[in-house]
Amino acid sequence: MTTKIALSTKKERLLTLGTICGLVLLLITSVALLDLEVARFLSRWQDAGTILAKFMTLDFSKIIPALGQLFVSLCMAICGLFIGWLIALVLSFLGAANTTPHLFLSMLIKGSVAVVRAVPALVWILIVVASLGFGNTSGVLGLVFPTVGYLTKSFISSIEEQDAAIIETMQATGAGWLQMITEGLLPNLSSRFLAWTSIRLEGNIAESISLGMVGAGGIGMLLTRAIGQYNYGEISMLILLIFFTMISVELGIGQFKKRMR
Repeated sequence: MTTKIALSTKKERLLTLGTICGLVLLLITSVALLDLEVARFLSRWQDAGTILAKFMTLDFSKIIPALGQLFVSLCMAICGLFIGWLIALVLSFLGAANTTPHLFLSMLIKGSVAVVRAVPALVWILIVVASLGFGNTSGVLGLVFPTVGYLTKSFISSIEEQDAAIIETMQATGAGWLQMITEGLLPNLSSRFLAWTSIRLEGNIAESISLGMVGAGGIGMLLTRAIGQYNYGEISMLILLIFFTMISVELGIGQFKKRMR
């Protein structure tokens, strides 16, 4: 006589079925509210092959200007990262609960950083462009805000995870606040800070490419112009150039991390 053992209870099966039905109902409701033009999409689907063939014909006639603007985008990403990193480094030690001079200051910095992080990077860029006009300066400053928000939050998390014994030992020896940070905490935090910074560098490069699409300079400006002119060959060339750039950055940062270990 064999006994069958149920892998799940009846209650769990009903809960799973109810969840699936709820998700399907949510999907149907979302499609209905969005008023998606499915019929139009299906009718234009036959043109996809023609458009794809146009994208496959690469146009390298403007590769030199594209490389120049790509270099501008990379420079903006690095400058925005450097300025944001310096600001975030100061704010993180003032905002971390275990290193802040006053609890109110810590709460103020954390709250401000939360607001900065809640606003998308593109919105900050648009605000700066609206204030200062088009140009590379607006692009750099537009990247500083999301950089400060990301790095400050990440640095504070790393600082607050440090062993309290380090701080207590430094304080017992009569070390000042600045000495406690430079000689007690930073040596232990350098690898973590480097990891967070490298991640943010990738994000800055990706965001700097989109800067040109809102008038802040860089390769995104060429991409926007090519899209407006329906120049499929140039669009493909620019996308391919961006793709290889991001792959190279990813591999370079990976190798740098390995050597730092």
